Parts: sequence; structure tokens; C-alpha cells
Amino acid sequence: MIKPISQSHQIFAFLVLIIFAVFIADSWQVFNYPPRSVHQWRQSDCAAYVKTYYRTNSNLLRPATYNLAGSQGRVVSEFPVLYYISAHLQRVTGEHYAVTRGITFACYIIGLLALLACTNRWIGRKGWAVFSVILLATSPYYYYYSVNFLPNIPAISFSFVGLYFFLLYDKGGALIWNIAGTLFFILAAALKPTDGGVVWLAYVGTKVIMYVGGALERRMQKTKLLTLLISSLLIALSIWGWARFANQYNDTNGNHQNLLGIYPIWDMDAGLRKYTFERIFKEWRMVFQHKLILAALLPMSIVYLLKWKRLDPFLRVFTFLLGIGAGIYAILWFKAFTDHDYYQLPFVLPAVFLSITIVAYISNNVVARTRNILGFVAVFLVGLGFYYNAQVQKNRYRGIESVNPALFTVEPYLLKIGVRPNDHVVCVPDRSPNISLNAINRYGYTEEFNSDVYNIYTFKRQGASYLIVSDTNYLSNPIYIPFMKRKIGSYKGISIFDIRGAM
Repeated sequence: MIKPISQSHQIFAFLVLIIFAVFIADSWQVFNYPPRSVHQWRQSDCAAYVKTYYRTNSNLLRPATYNLAGSQGRVVSEFPVLYYISAHLQRVTGEHYAVTRGITFACYIIGLLALLACTNRWIGRKGWAVFSVILLATSPYYYYYSVNFLPNIPAISFSFVGLYFFLLYDKGGALIWNIAGTLFFILAAALKPTDGGVVWLAYVGTKVIMYVGGALERRMQKTKLLTLLISSLLIALSIWGWARFANQYNDTNGNHQNLLGIYPIWDMDAGLRKYTFERIFKEWRMVFQHKLILAALLPMSIVYLLKWKRLDPFLRVFTFLLGIGAGIYAILWFKAFTDHDYYQLPFVLPAVFLSITIVAYISNNVVARTRNILGFVAVFLVGLGFYYNAQVQKNRYRGIESVNPALFTVEPYLLKIGVRPNDHVVCVPDRSPNISLNAINRYGYTEEFNSDVYNIYTFKRQGASYLIVSDTNYLSNPIYIPFMKRKIGSYKGISIFDIRGAM
């Protein structure tokens, strides 16, 4: 007789699988990469937050990037606590991109373990409980951003931790678990309200529906419902408070480079909507998961509908509300989907909980022979997930460079020719706020936000001292030719000009 898997063995096996995923995807080397590959723009913004904290030792609530579009580069979007922690850790470790990537990956692991602990509540067989969590872990775009700089994965991960503590409290735990859950949901929503808040809203909605409908076997006590609503009020106030601070901070500093509001579908014309739908289904879909794993969601949905009354009462409502929440979110931020797959990360939530709901049903209701057959299917899908994720990760880091890669090694040369850390520069070509500036660790300006009245002539008046041209084709660009009279250096296709005496 096969002995049941213990929880400690389950966790150990799960962590081994994650390490395996890292190795076959060649992600160990990725930890040391600077921002590169897909969405290098937003990655560089995040990296610049870390570096400016590190180099200026500013306090948590005075974040900045290298781009001087506003006052002293100060700008904010998400709650920057992870960037702040990364900067302070690097005072011990030295300045390494691996620290920031490592913090994001640690959040990914913590979130997966919290989700696994939640799943164990509904799925008694430990092997089956791992299935849905591993499919999430190997979702290529979820995994890609777990070894990266953006706040989306930490936000989702902390929402899983918040859910775990709320479930502990609901099961009869002490009030401290409710407080812990509240704090984690506050952190999740502050990092990214859209990604970190969906699980919280679905949980609250589920508990209210079940309380009103009397669907719980042990009817939820009024005091617990009241406690949950108070916690939710605190979470909502925190979201409102951070949004208010962020908007005021950006207004004060004259910088609104990051999206803080909605980006709805009704702001798009018909052509852009059509193009976005096509890109989701032809391009972005390829990084969600392998097509066979995505196809498995269809029979799961059919079982979900046909076996509604036999499904776990909490999971069936919770999954439904996650689906509704993801749909509403898609309408409100659909315009962002055109160019950003990370804006589509909340879609993993209804998908993974649909899987958990159906696996819980199979584990608890299907006869052993059928369950064993489905077990072989599950193992096949897990193996396919590992393989497919590894291929996507390798492809994403193969030959995608939006700027001259020599920018990431030019800083010692800049110091040698007299371009000091506090000198302001103009970096071209670069149509992002921070890719090139973050690469060379200098405050300054790029071509993002440029216009007829805001360009290199403006930048020079505002104190820019050097022009750094990283593409030889730009040496003949008419707007920059007047500023190329005094060349002071050349490095691997990068030309540096002193513009202090120009014009």
C-alpha cells in the first residue's frame, strides 16, 4: 500500500520542481542580467528606482528614476518598498541586479507556497494539490516576471499569502491571522491594485454571498463577517490613500510618466480593438501556457458548470467571482493589453482556481480507476508545462536588444573621460524614459516625451552637459548635429560629445 505524502515531503518535492524549472530554463544566468528582453522599458524604470535609492540614500517616500522630465527625477507609481529594500540590501552585497531579481523571485516562491497551503485545504491528496500550483508556476509569462523587476508577481504572491491567513482565521484561528491577512492584502494592493486586489475582492464577495445565502455548513458568524468588512475597509482606505499620495507626488514634481488610472476599452477605436484582440490570441496567448494546457480549461469549465452543486461551496463561488473580476478588469484596462502582456497577469487567477476547483472535485468524488487515468494526464500536462516554459524563456532572451548593449559597460569609460556621476546627459536614440540612463547610471534625458519645444535645446538650457549617441546612424540626425562639434570619446559604437559650449 502506498503511504500518503506528508506535507513536509510535498513542500520539499515542490521546491525541487521549482529549482528544476529554473535550471532547464537557464534562468540562473538571468538573475545577473540588467533589464533586457520583453518590456525592457518598464524593467528599466524599476531598476532606476532601486539605483536612485541606493545612490542618493533618499527615504522611502521620495522615489525617483534617472529621467529628469520632472523635478530631480522624482516620480512614483507602485508602492516602492521592494525597491527600497533592494537598495539597502545592496549596501551589504554591493550593487547587483541579481538582488532585485532575487527579491521578486523570493516573492514568487512565497506566493506559490501560500497558494499550495490554501490548496491543501480543499485537496486532501498532496500529489494532486501540487498540480494546479505547478501549472501556474510554469506559466511562461508568470514565470518570466518572477525573475524580473516589475511588481506584478509580488502583488499576486502577497494576495495568496493574504488569502491563506484569511482562511486560517475563517477556520477558527485567532484574530492575529485576520490582521496578518489584512496587512498582506494592503501590501499586495499597494504594489499593484489590479493584480493584488482581485483575490481580496473575490474572497469578500464569496463570504458575503455564502453568508447571505446560508450556503456554509457552519454558518459564518456575524462577528467574523464584521471583522472581514472592517479589514476590507482598511484595505480600501490604504489603496485610496496610496493613489492620492502618488498623484500628489507626481503633480508636485511635474512627472506623470507612469499609468495610474484606467486604460479602458472605450478609449480605443475599432481598429485598435481589433488589433489588440488579434495580438492577444495570436501572440500573447503563446506565453500564457502551452495550447494543450489552455485547451484543458474547456473541459474543466464544462465540469464546473455540470457539477456545480457537487463542487466545494467556497471554491465554486470564489472561482466565479475571480472570473467576473478578471472580466471587469479586462474592460477597464484593455487598452494596455495592446503592448503589455504583464497587464494580463490577473487572468491567471480564475484559471488556476478553476483548476483547483475541478481537481478538488476529482480528488474527492471520482473513483480510483478514473482518478488514476486522470493522474497520468495531469503528469503529462505538468511535464509539458516545464518543457514549454523553458523554450519560451530561452526565446525571450535570445537577440532582443532595444539599445546598444555596450551602454551597460560604458560607465567606467565615462568616468575616465570626465563624465562624472552628477553630470546630466542626453542619451539617444532611446524612446523610453530610463533604458539608456539606467544602463549608464546617469541622470538626464532621452527622446521620450520629446516635441518641437521639448528636446535637446531644452535639455541643454536645463543643465545637460553631454550628448551620448549609441547608434552611429544617429550621427547624421539633423537635430543633434549642432551639438557634435566637440567629441570627447568613443566606446564600442557609442560617441560622447561635450555640449556645454554648443550653440
